[in-house]
Amino acid sequence: MSAEDLSAQSGLCLEWKQLNYYVPAQEQSNYSFWNECKKKQELQILHDVSGHLKTGDLIAILGGSGAGKTTLLAAISQRLRGNLTGDVVLNGMAMERDQMTRISSFLPQFEINVKTFTAYEHLYFMSHFKMHRKTTKAEKRQRVSDLLLAVGLRDAAHTRIQQLSGGERKRLSLAEELITDPIFLFCDEPTTGLDSFSAYSVIKTLRHLCTRRRITKHSLSKVYGEDSFGTPSDGNSSGSNSIEMEFVENSHESLLQSMKELPTLSVLNNSPNGTQKKAAICSIHQPTSDIFELFTHIILMDGGRIIYQGRTEQAAKFFTDMGFLLPLNCNPADFYLKTLVDSHGKENAGEKLRIRYEHETDGLYTGSWLLARNYSGDYLKHVQNFKKIRWIYQVYLLIIRFMTEDLRNIKDGLIGFGFFMATAVTLSLMYSGVGGLTQRTIQDVGGSIFMLSNEMIFTFSYGVTYIFPYSLPIIRREVGEGTYSLSAYYVALVVSFVPAAFFKGYMFLSVIYASIYYTRGFLLYVTMGFLMSLSAIAAVGYGVFLSSLFETDKMASECAAPFDLIFLIFGGTYMNVDSVPVLKYFSLFFYSNEALMYNYWIDIDNIDCPVNDEHPCVKSGLEVLQQASFRTAEYTYWIDCVSLLLVALAFHIVSFNLVKRYINRSGYY
Repeated sequence: MSAEDLSAQSGLCLEWKQLNYYVPAQEQSNYSFWNECKKKQELQILHDVSGHLKTGDLIAILGGSGAGKTTLLAAISQRLRGNLTGDVVLNGMAMERDQMTRISSFLPQFEINVKTFTAYEHLYFMSHFKMHRKTTKAEKRQRVSDLLLAVGLRDAAHTRIQQLSGGERKRLSLAEELITDPIFLFCDEPTTGLDSFSAYSVIKTLRHLCTRRRITKHSLSKVYGEDSFGTPSDGNSSGSNSIEMEFVENSHESLLQSMKELPTLSVLNNSPNGTQKKAAICSIHQPTSDIFELFTHIILMDGGRIIYQGRTEQAAKFFTDMGFLLPLNCNPADFYLKTLVDSHGKENAGEKLRIRYEHETDGLYTGSWLLARNYSGDYLKHVQNFKKIRWIYQVYLLIIRFMTEDLRNIKDGLIGFGFFMATAVTLSLMYSGVGGLTQRTIQDVGGSIFMLSNEMIFTFSYGVTYIFPYSLPIIRREVGEGTYSLSAYYVALVVSFVPAAFFKGYMFLSVIYASIYYTRGFLLYVTMGFLMSLSAIAAVGYGVFLSSLFETDKMASECAAPFDLIFLIFGGTYMNVDSVPVLKYFSLFFYSNEALMYNYWIDIDNIDCPVNDEHPCVKSGLEVLQQASFRTAEYTYWIDCVSLLLVALAFHIVSFNLVKRYINRSGYY
């Protein structure tokens, strides 16, 4: 189709010109900060790729593994980060990344969402981020209900995502992308892991969105010929052909009957773009013939280059002209892919096809489209008027999501809390009765305080090392899509741990205090609990820092050992901190241990000192602190409290930048 033919049609046309994409060679399988620091050579993935997509089109990108299908899809949709060159324009107007994310949606190959939410909760939660800030709750609920009905999930609306089937999860992901009512849909392997009917259901839904009309036997036969549906081309058909045609007719009659059971999208016609045709482009791997027939156009790729782009029914003629005849009763998609795979043999068919395609399309994508810019301009102006919810409301909603996840996983949380309290009981039994102020109990009290500090720090730091390895795909996608800001997510994550830190801190101390320190009164209990809670908050910063260093929690846990060793040595128990006067200030164990020791001993004016010339005698709490090389100034406790918060802040700043680096790394999201 020429540019002049396209210009005569109304609608939106998305064009991509001479796209080239480069990635670092020898990409590591696991991300880490250290890998990102290495300078690497680049490998070209896309080679001068050009093409177009207009409203009403449903395009399939076909190709073997490593052909560049997903990369092309991400490049066109501008969900690709890294060294990408070329232009993406809408009706001749250059598109920026933020504009593209507003007018399009990207459906990833694998579902990336919170599995503990129900289908309704997930869509309603996402509607707050994806719909205009002034949209009422009633309108959001109505939109969610319409989407659930449209994709056939009304009966599963209150089923948790982790309990949905693969096909239902795909349709839920599609419903999520339809919240914004985008004009362009980009789908990466939407049929992966689905049975034939579920796969057909997903592609059929996309076809209806693009064409806004129901597919019938007549429309399919018009595209693929009467012979494909059992209608003989003449009266002289052989008996074997008649049998084959009858079989094909019966299979298509069954298919058309199943189509009646598929969900309808008519309920979405009330949305702003509900009655307007959309455009969808999908990377797809080995589609069945029924699914293949639903696509209006196909793109064949090999080695990062386009071999063919055009209408689905014209592909057979293109291959036939090149000497590759499509066999009867053969799945066209299988034939085209097999031809490309065999192209690396003697005939080098892929190179011949590519040269033929480039010759036929020479100059087609080099000029400016003549489509009306006013239409695209008005549409973009409408999109740009969209206003997201405010940052503070993003934080609030994300905190609600974190709390909901914890409540839905309450069983695992209670088990962990039970072991945590069992540790407190164990310590209380081990140190029971050491609260007396004698020379023998000085070391016992110091040991119990050190164990309090260590248990809080290790429990909370190792309890969050899984956070980013588990949630990085979600963060990368949702932040990349502009759903919310990374800072809002990070602040919400940190704030969500504060209630647990105070609750567990005081609960843990309550058991031990009742057994060891009960003679010291209630005020000491309050101040020690407060300090332990701050230690837990600092430990969360430490654990999140370890979590952000690597993409797997296993690596984060294993690499924590040297950090733990250094921090423990400088904590004031295993080494006199005066021998390392500077390094001790980098240890959160030091601040926690010093503040607890200071709080316990500073008011002790007299310690029993029996007459014994062979051993030194410590006569007061002040001497205990001096012997351990801890500070004894009046504001030592509050200085340590502030220092713990500063240490936590330092860890969070480093962690935030590491996560930000991951989100901005090369690749698609």
